[in-house]
Amino acid sequence: MVEIEIYTRLGYKLAATLYNSTSSNHLLIIASATGVKQQFYRKFAEYISANGITVITFDYTGIGQSLKQPIQTVNTSAADWGRNDLEAVLQFARENFQDAKLSVLGHSIGGQLIGLAKSSTSIHKMILVAAQSGYWKWWKGTNRIKMWLNWHLLFPVLTNLFGYMPSKKISGMENLPKNVARQWSNWGRKKNYLFDDIPAEQQHFHKISVSMLSISIENDFYAPSDSVDWLIEKYSNAVVRKVHLDPKDLQVSSIGHFGIFREQFAASIWKNLLNELQETN
Repeated sequence: MVEIEIYTRLGYKLAATLYNSTSSNHLLIIASATGVKQQFYRKFAEYISANGITVITFDYTGIGQSLKQPIQTVNTSAADWGRNDLEAVLQFARENFQDAKLSVLGHSIGGQLIGLAKSSTSIHKMILVAAQSGYWKWWKGTNRIKMWLNWHLLFPVLTNLFGYMPSKKISGMENLPKNVARQWSNWGRKKNYLFDDIPAEQQHFHKISVSMLSISIENDFYAPSDSVDWLIEKYSNAVVRKVHLDPKDLQVSSIGHFGIFREQFAASIWKNLLNELQETN
């Protein structure tokens, strides 16, 4: 495991971690969920690298170790996380592992950002974990009310008040730069989510024609299965396989939005993800 820095087109330095394997012919990039530090994926990355696949994790600009200035002064947006940050990591991987097959795992917003990174058209395989549309109407019942309040009131008010989104005080996730929070909440208010906000020429979803595994999770508050299916359709030329995880099948009470990356699933979910990745070798 080696800590590295990756420079982006906008001049930011991303904190990243390289988990080298004994083989260099396959590399996996993990694109994190919103407000989740790269360390959260460490055990999973170690497992994958121990089984012959090099892994890169990284913190988006303004998150974790990539927050190198007062968060109020970070001007990057949510779209920049894809078209700038993830793009820089993809370019780094291509320049330094020229002969390697390149896979990307996108968790939650990470799976959305893949379609904003120009170099994503060169990858060999995608895995989306609970990657979804955040449009509030995908939720039902009281959860729909919560999401409406989240995007229409909580995010705008708190971001304007603090100059950033103080997520640590609410959810325990990392605080979000103001433009990330504002853009993300704007997406969540729109029926077509980010597709109503990002110019068509900056979207690359339809250009990606690789094998893709999309995972949804039963009772995942943050990613209702219908919202996951909606995002899959935007990768219109990918060869898609869908898997829906039910805690009952794994003899656990719950998995949740983040549970897949917990070590308790090393012998089950992790093994299946490894097998999925190894099919590209």
